[in-house]
Amino acid sequence: MKSIAEVDVENKAVFLRVDWNLPLKDGKIVDDNRIKSTLPTINYLRKKNCRIIIGTHLGRPEGKIVHELSTKILAKKLLELLPETNILQTDFVVEPEVKKFVENLETKEILILGNLRWHREEEENNPKFAKILASYADIFVNDAFAVSHRAHASVEAITKYLPSYAGVLLEKEVVSLSVLTENPRHPFILILGGAKIKDKIGLIEKFAPVCDKILVGGCLAITLQYSRGKKVSKSKFESNVSDIAKRIFKVAGKKLILPVDQKIKKIGKKDFSIMDIGDKTLLLFKKEIRNAKTIFWNGNVGYSESKKFESGTLGIARAVRRNKFVKIVAGGDTVGFLKSHKIVDNFTFISTGGGAALEFLAGEKLPGLVALGYYK
Repeated sequence: MKSIAEVDVENKAVFLRVDWNLPLKDGKIVDDNRIKSTLPTINYLRKKNCRIIIGTHLGRPEGKIVHELSTKILAKKLLELLPETNILQTDFVVEPEVKKFVENLETKEILILGNLRWHREEEENNPKFAKILASYADIFVNDAFAVSHRAHASVEAITKYLPSYAGVLLEKEVVSLSVLTENPRHPFILILGGAKIKDKIGLIEKFAPVCDKILVGGCLAITLQYSRGKKVSKSKFESNVSDIAKRIFKVAGKKLILPVDQKIKKIGKKDFSIMDIGDKTLLLFKKEIRNAKTIFWNGNVGYSESKKFESGTLGIARAVRRNKFVKIVAGGDTVGFLKSHKIVDNFTFISTGGGAALEFLAGEKLPGLVALGYYK
């Protein structure tokens, strides 16, 4: 896999795939970190006098034009971050009008295309769609690690028509996450939460033989406890995944640490819902975190959207931050929680990828990386 630093990009027209799928609320950007994370690549290309055509998606329009998901808001934010840059934007993607924009693009200027996922051909990995995107540039740069587990036209098919390279962010993601797979320091622990057990099984099966402990909270823990006969009442959990749960218990064995107590919310006279790990569990988890020399954290351990039930996730966040060794975090909810509580300093690496990071660490071949020759 070649990075842009290894090739001559001087004066080239570059199709730059980014993942600026930012969280929005009431038409405003909640967190602009995904744009900021790609600035090193953008600035590098501008220094090389490139003309930059940026492609991204926003939200899940599912092949339909949704005006609330226009890239105009992204262009405005980029201009705030790069006020001295001439930034153009169009809601067109593969229409003839785009060619006119590209032909008139000057050195160091940036053109942001419309929402790629307004076209169903993007997610279908349509070669004709990809070929049109490729026609705008001399080279392709993938700086969208967070969608590199998807075989989409602007990620995979486009590489068949242009010389293709890794951007600064994508390369940083791969190098940083590889720390966990290439001789991590021990004790090495995983902290896993969130909801979907299917998203975690690959990671657990990959790392159970090499890590020292797997601390589990959130709906993931409830699902595992339910599979062992624990009464969970109205708690949020996944049923019909007993086979996956058995696989986890078998491969993890005594390394698996489940909550020993939990905070609940009463529902009516008899029912309840498990909302967070309890104080004894938090102390237990903190001890493991304190002794660890490598930590990977993905998934909140409670209903952290509520102040009343955020103490477990908050306690873990603070404990991980205090650890002086390697600590890597991935997953939108967890990263969002850290940012909302201003606990983003002193981490070794905070990944922009959720599903992509989990699949990469589980050893699955990501289509976006395959296309760049990473696995050769």
